[in-house]
Amino acid sequence: MGSRRRDDVNYRNPCLTMHQPWASLLVYGIKRIEGRSWPSPVTGRLWIHAASKIPDPETIKAMEDFYKQIYALDGVTNLKFPEHYPVSRLLGCVEVVGCVKCEELTSWEDVPQGVGI
Repeated sequence: MGSRRRDDVNYRNPCLTMHQPWASLLVYGIKRIEGRSWPSPVTGRLWIHAASKIPDPETIKAMEDFYKQIYALDGVTNLKFPEHYPVSRLLGCVEVVGCVKCEELTSWEDVPQGVGI
């Protein structure tokens, strides 16, 4: 199959490996934005794979508390968090709708409509 360059737009099944709990939060739709230092050549379906590092319970609690606070600002209080944060496996997929440079995204108000909560 060979390796693929990032500028190769013919990805068939692109996959991003992420640490937990962020990987599951993204697949669950709770986390809506993922940052990278490089622009994404991918739009459409992106598979999410959980890295092998087992998340600390403190990190899981901190991220769940963070998202509870963020969603509560818009009156959303019934978030369903994952029961488990599995590692070393394919979790599911998300839909990439675009890529914004970090310089263009300096505050939550700058988040494109439809990406926010």
